[in-house]
Amino acid sequence: MDNYDVVIVGAGPAGSTTAYYAAKKQLNVLIIEKRKEIGHPVQCGEFLPAIDELKYIMPRVKDLDSLFSIEDKMISKQTRAIRILSPKKKQYEIEFNGFSVERREFDKYLVNKATQIGAELKTDTKFIRIENGNVITSKGDFSAKVIVGGDGYLSGVAKSVGLQGPTKLSPCVLCEIPGDFEPVVEMHFGNIAPGGYAWIIPKEGSANVGLGVQGTGDISLKSLLQKFLKSKKLDAEPRFWSGGQVPISGPIPQTVKDNVVIVGDAAGHVMATNGGGIPIAIACGRIAGNVIGDHINSGTSLTNYETEWRNGLGKELNAALKTKKMADLFFKKDWSLEKAMAIMGPERMNRAVNCKPIFTNRNK
Repeated sequence: MDNYDVVIVGAGPAGSTTAYYAAKKQLNVLIIEKRKEIGHPVQCGEFLPAIDELKYIMPRVKDLDSLFSIEDKMISKQTRAIRILSPKKKQYEIEFNGFSVERREFDKYLVNKATQIGAELKTDTKFIRIENGNVITSKGDFSAKVIVGGDGYLSGVAKSVGLQGPTKLSPCVLCEIPGDFEPVVEMHFGNIAPGGYAWIIPKEGSANVGLGVQGTGDISLKSLLQKFLKSKKLDAEPRFWSGGQVPISGPIPQTVKDNVVIVGDAAGHVMATNGGGIPIAIACGRIAGNVIGDHINSGTSLTNYETEWRNGLGKELNAALKTKKMADLFFKKDWSLEKAMAIMGPERMNRAVNCKPIFTNRNK
């Protein structure tokens, strides 16, 4: 059996960032990933806020400039605003700097940063269970002083040690449509995406178009998206189709147990108002990697991870969840949603996008 300081399950942004910072602490790190290719298939909107926006969204997270120092080649297209459309197509536009990425390349970039400083990567390796403190996989067993679950909303790592995962998920479907799109992210609300929203995220020469809902019943998500594409006259043949699930129930109650740490979607590290998870995953991954390094090198407690991420991001994640629960009261009918959006207006919508309480004065 191979021995490691840290075994990380999942090579997404959370797992790869944890691996990078743990390796920087001179730890012997293994990342296992069930997929054969990192970042494929794409299962998200591929959008990230610009650094100035991140500093407003996450004001207690330090040194964001270095954390989100992303090479220009990773950026597909810069965007300048978010346009929110009501069920009756009333437009609310808010200034918001961001950019789209090529998610396949972005995920590879993050995992390569970790492997370049010593982390080991095993792809096509399925996590099976934790047994007697060892990680049992389809490609052998590995022992570790610390085990990290960065394996998504259905985290097998969390289940193996009896930790509760996200309790509410939003199924989504997406595709990439070729064409030229203005540098504005669109969010469409109403019955086109019951309980959620449809999006258009511009990229260079294309757009990531998709929708997420709450409770599908007998509804075909692909049919809903095809209807949305038709309404927007986006009739070009999609380059690909994909889908997934997004946790929308907020952070899980406990993210550390014994020698196990949970990060990213597995921990509910997602903005419940819009499903954005990459920035939170990366920020929490850095905390996890540093805490694990200090734990193994100096004997400090792994529970420092729980304390640090909640101190740094808990307020914003909880504000987003409260806004989401409030919005759910109006999502059931288009007329009530229309009225609620009119009451909110652009300023409160801006606060919701930025994970701030919507009924207090904006204070940068």
